[in-house]
Amino acid sequence: MILSSRRRHAQLGLAAAFVVLSASVATLLVVPAHSKPVAVADVGTLAPDFQLEDLTGTQVTLSSFRGQAVVLYFCSGESQLSKAYDDRVERLAHDYTGDARVQFFAIDVAPNGTIDPLSLRLDSSVAARPFPTLLDNRGIVATRYSAVSARTPTVVVINPRGEVRYRGPFDNNPDLAFATRHLCDEALRDVLESSTTAVATMHR
Repeated sequence: MILSSRRRHAQLGLAAAFVVLSASVATLLVVPAHSKPVAVADVGTLAPDFQLEDLTGTQVTLSSFRGQAVVLYFCSGESQLSKAYDDRVERLAHDYTGDARVQFFAIDVAPNGTIDPLSLRLDSSVAARPFPTLLDNRGIVATRYSAVSARTPTVVVINPRGEVRYRGPFDNNPDLAFATRHLCDEALRDVLESSTTAVATMHR
């Protein structure tokens, strides 16, 4: 009787262990499907789609501009370095005024909070932009585009097929007097000329 009781307990223990093991395996199989990292905008990959509000509250969706080259200018109204780059980006945008092949967007990034649209509308440097400014509250889009630093402006050039062709600084020196390469301009020209050569990411 004692031996039979022990055998019964052993069988119950094995059954319980099997149930736990089965549940663990099921968890391993199911969890990865829901915990894959969000795709980021690496050069050569499809640009992650997004929907952001502009300064008037209008929703803007990136995918609606498929068929055009798109330049995203990640910046911050609170950054003096961003303000220093505003003129350079605006000059390049002016070069393509009336060119239906190209669309520029500034994306104002607030990594740790939300942006007051009214304060940006009253900012003369923002109001002077010849292209829309979008609001990236909490820096969600900037994170997907690896442009999370609000202090250092980052530009992304996307080709008409929706692929990222360049991500990095606008040029090779924050001081315009010492800038010898206009990287964003080069990347955009490359895209518009339908070059098959990928523009390498410039690392800061």
